[in-house]
Amino acid sequence: MKKIAILLLAAFLFGTVDSFAQSEKQSQPEEKVISFDSKTHDFGDILLSDGPVTCEFVMTNISNSPIVIHNVVSSCGCTVPDYDKKPIEPGKSTNIEVTYANDQGPYPFNKTITVYVSGVNRPVVLKIKGQVHERQKTLEELYKVKMGPVAVRSTSVDMGYIAQGRRKTEEGEIANMSNKPVKVTVAADEAVNVSISPNPIPARTAAKIKYTVNTGNGPKNWGKTRYKVSFLTDGTRQDGTVSLNATINDDFDNMTVRQINNAPVPKLDATYSELKEVKKGTVLRKSFKVSNTGKNDLTIYKIDIDGENTSVLTKMPVTIKAGGTATVDFSFDASKGDGGEVINVLTLITNSASKPQVNYFVTANIVN
Repeated sequence: MKKIAILLLAAFLFGTVDSFAQSEKQSQPEEKVISFDSKTHDFGDILLSDGPVTCEFVMTNISNSPIVIHNVVSSCGCTVPDYDKKPIEPGKSTNIEVTYANDQGPYPFNKTITVYVSGVNRPVVLKIKGQVHERQKTLEELYKVKMGPVAVRSTSVDMGYIAQGRRKTEEGEIANMSNKPVKVTVAADEAVNVSISPNPIPARTAAKIKYTVNTGNGPKNWGKTRYKVSFLTDGTRQDGTVSLNATINDDFDNMTVRQINNAPVPKLDATYSELKEVKKGTVLRKSFKVSNTGKNDLTIYKIDIDGENTSVLTKMPVTIKAGGTATVDFSFDASKGDGGEVINVLTLITNSASKPQVNYFVTANIVN
């Protein structure tokens, strides 16, 4: 009975999503209909005693027709959105107010708010984040990664998924740990822009920092991509870097229904390779096949690897004609790691709208 209920629920959800997709087929990409002043709000460090905190996202209608916000859904009951349900005329703006209850204890929070707008072909995801503390903390407690007179919380920033040719911004903070103002400049990869406010940063103060990755600048990257940011204070380059970690997929937002129906579709001859017992020090060469069951050329831009034992031998990118098949060769090196049971994951980054990422698993038990 429980199984039947789950199946019925799945069918209902599929039907709901399919219905929404059908109604939005004639809609346009977000950047042709609306714009936001920001898609992320960082509350920074707040105290549990502060109680609920609120921010606003400003959305502007940049199209030639009135639009309506159908719905705004938060990822958790602790986050409550409020918005105007009236039509928004061309050139006009509206505010989406988001309140975080701040009643769940001292810990970092990261919540999403999904906005459904008429005329936009995909929901828009907004984000609020911050760190709740029981007591006020010192700069040294909050910013533990020092780079000369400045410091950051972490050497890694998660940029999430970015469509090829698009840009994405994440916010953070950088602190001046010294007793005098410091002017901060950056050295970064071509695709990266960094802004700091205020700058110079006053003594013993934290400033807002915005990291923007524009995948339309510089060389094209695919899949897991790491960008580096270095800091210079008063002209002197400091040791250490901050990594901006992104996953870059193809941009499918501007595809028509016909293009989607005619798009390539990858299909693997198997989803995993079970190597069973492999003697430590052994290097095996294996392969799997990828077929294109779609109607246009399939391109495998890159294969990301999660695991230290596996290397892809086939040179990327690989293009497969409709109805065609290609072989991907890889090696498994049992000399790496501590041995025992291991799982490596190969992620194919493709130009398929239905399957932009496809996983292939390699499992083994490395024995002496």
